[in-house]
Amino acid sequence: MTTSPDFAERISERRRQPPPSTPDGYLHELPALILLDRLPTPMLATGLDGVLIYANPAFATMLGYSGTTTLTEQPLPALLAGYSATPPRDCVTALRAAGAVVIDWLHAEGFPVRTVVSNALLVRATDPILLISITDITELMWTTPPEPR
Repeated sequence: MTTSPDFAERISERRRQPPPSTPDGYLHELPALILLDRLPTPMLATGLDGVLIYANPAFATMLGYSGTTTLTEQPLPALLAGYSATPPRDCVTALRAAGAVVIDWLHAEGFPVRTVVSNALLVRATDPILLISITDITELMWTTPPEPR
C-alpha cells in the first residue's frame, strides 16, 4: 500500500504528541492498520468491486508471498481457488455470505490453501469494504486422523 502525504503528516503529528498515560488511552490511539498488521491471524480487506485493498503480513505468508504489496490491487478471482471465471464483485458476495465456511485460496506456488473465513467484521450495509479474518486449516487436513465411519 502506498502512503498518502496526508497520512504521513498525521503520523508525524501523532509522534509529536505525548504518549497516552493509560493503557486504555494507548489502545484508543492505536491506528487500525498498525493493529491489523501486527495480528498473527490472516486478515484482508477488499473493496466492493472485488479488488484487494489490504492484506496483512500473516495473509501474505499463508499464501506464500514475501510481502503484501504483490497482493494489494489483485482481483479476488486471482486469489480464490475455483473462482477464476467469477466476476470480482460476485467473489465479494460469496465471501460476505461465507462466514464459517471453507474457502480455498491459491498459494503463490499454485496449490490450494484450505481456510475458514470469518463473518464480515464490518457489518453495516453502507460499509465500503469487506474485512475478514481467515483461519488456515490446511495443516489440520494432514494431521487430524479421519473420523471413523
